[in-house]
Amino acid sequence: MVSDRPLPISEAWQTPDAYIEALLSFSTTSVLFMNLCGGVHMVDFLTREPDLYTTSLPEDWREFFTHHDIQDIIHLLLREDIDQLRNADQPAMDQGSRTWNGGAFPPQTLLDYIHTVRHLTLQREIRTPTPTSELPKQVAMRMNRKKVHEVQHFSQYVASLSETVHQRRGAPVSHIVDFGSGQNYLGRTLVSPPYHKHIIAIERQHQYISGAKTMDVRAKLAENPKAQYARKEKDSSDGQPDGQEGSLKMPALETTSADKLTVEDLQIAEGDSNLDMLGEISLTPDEILGSVTKDPQREKLLKEVDARGTLSYIEHDIQDGYLEPVVDHIIHPPIEDGDSKQDEGSAKLMVVSLHSCGNLVHHGIRSLILNPSIVVVAMIGCCYNLVTERLGPSKHGLPVLQSLHPRLKEAGASYDPHGFPMSRHYENYRSPGATTGMKLNITARALAVQAPYNWGPKDIEVSFTRHFFRALLQRILVDRNVIPKPSVSGDTPIEEKPYASKADSIIIGAVPKSAYKSFNAYVRAATIKMSQDPNYGTQVQEHIATMTDDEINDYETRYLHAKKHMSVVWSLMGFSAQLVEAIIVVDRWQFLREQESVKDCWVEPVFEYGYSPRNLAVIGLKK
Repeated sequence: MVSDRPLPISEAWQTPDAYIEALLSFSTTSVLFMNLCGGVHMVDFLTREPDLYTTSLPEDWREFFTHHDIQDIIHLLLREDIDQLRNADQPAMDQGSRTWNGGAFPPQTLLDYIHTVRHLTLQREIRTPTPTSELPKQVAMRMNRKKVHEVQHFSQYVASLSETVHQRRGAPVSHIVDFGSGQNYLGRTLVSPPYHKHIIAIERQHQYISGAKTMDVRAKLAENPKAQYARKEKDSSDGQPDGQEGSLKMPALETTSADKLTVEDLQIAEGDSNLDMLGEISLTPDEILGSVTKDPQREKLLKEVDARGTLSYIEHDIQDGYLEPVVDHIIHPPIEDGDSKQDEGSAKLMVVSLHSCGNLVHHGIRSLILNPSIVVVAMIGCCYNLVTERLGPSKHGLPVLQSLHPRLKEAGASYDPHGFPMSRHYENYRSPGATTGMKLNITARALAVQAPYNWGPKDIEVSFTRHFFRALLQRILVDRNVIPKPSVSGDTPIEEKPYASKADSIIIGAVPKSAYKSFNAYVRAATIKMSQDPNYGTQVQEHIATMTDDEINDYETRYLHAKKHMSVVWSLMGFSAQLVEAIIVVDRWQFLREQESVKDCWVEPVFEYGYSPRNLAVIGLKK
């Protein structure tokens, strides 16, 4: 839990402050890093003259890459002993004769770049691995291996953290609030043995809550609503009023903020689209609603319901970190013999999040500061591309290497007070290579979800092919005058360039996996999607749909040499983007560190990287 090293960084760093200064300095002064993380977009790779391979990488790097296979290059970036290569005791006159892996030796600047990125990357190994409790089968239903691993480890971590808080404060955590609970795998586990926690699951999607309640019934954590209704009818017919001795206990499931649980909450209509969203749950009518005629089955179900933990659902769209009005009716319910509420200071809440998207993590972290009842937070983020920007667009004076897509303008000009960065240190940071304030555009943030150490040969080849096909299609669209040709980057800084309008961009979206069997198949599948574009649909039908197979195949032949170039640049981008995630995560920790009301805060890996690479939890404990 609490460590004397609050950030998972190399022991070579004497203090977190020294690490942060080096991280921010490198990311705002290294032209190569800024181009790879935020300055280059793969769609534009083949529409530039000279191409992005030439303009983004040093000449000696490009010469080195021509002598080595892409898998060897990835090995060099991720796993080769760089220190040994950098410190090899060779006379200067013999440098040109040195070899690596049977080919050219890496340039010193490339080795230095790899060393710096690795040195600044956050460590992802679990500090103190502990045995995890196996999830009950009924709780683990519908989970894949990755989700089982995440829920096993994080539920145990949350339970242990709550005990730490209990020991420190002398009072237990009364409720655990799950931000963006989704299908509620985490909450369902924490309410079950051996944890028996009181969970408040906040989710804005009604269909997720409805599906989660259905799974609660199947997991024997909630009573079948129709069986409950039948029991009440039986009690009434026996002359026994509700709440008197002889009535059965309510199960672990409570209701949403406003409405009582009804049969309709769990009834699944024929053809309901919710089933697809929640993994194609297949239930029989008896499983969903029970049977009013099968008392033994109902009695068995009720005996298996464990009511030591409680599970409450709140349908709510979280817009900020202030939660007191949202959860007050649960944490301070009216006492039974009057309308007054329980002691306002008795509730001690923990806010957790397992891979909440975008600003939800920011809201969760701020909740520790904004709510008296919240005493601890444990937040794991993902989908950094959905994080908004607080300080406006980047102005670093570098030549533009990607088309100024309208999304760059929209994201950069949002000035969202809930966005990145959170901390005052990042907001006021001034680098020799940039204006005041640490900024990351959407291109950089989208890269931060890469997991380069999980790349396998087959997976990475599929990824390279997809990037190549999309960039080559963009070349065709430009050549056949469907979309305008990007302006030459020249020396014009990004802040002086005009942004494209939405009408100048075309979004293809997802195409079937079968479309990637050949470039011809990809173009045909993409043409169907593009033909529906309101601005370019007609031109696509006239100029792309009419292309012959030979014309399409000729493009692939002419540009096939560029596939390796794209693969090299993409590998460098994914490798470098580890620092983008570090920048975002450290900012969240730095925000907590700056708060007077926070006693301890740290960042800790809680999953095995191989299973779940978004494994960094940001923890904050209130004084």
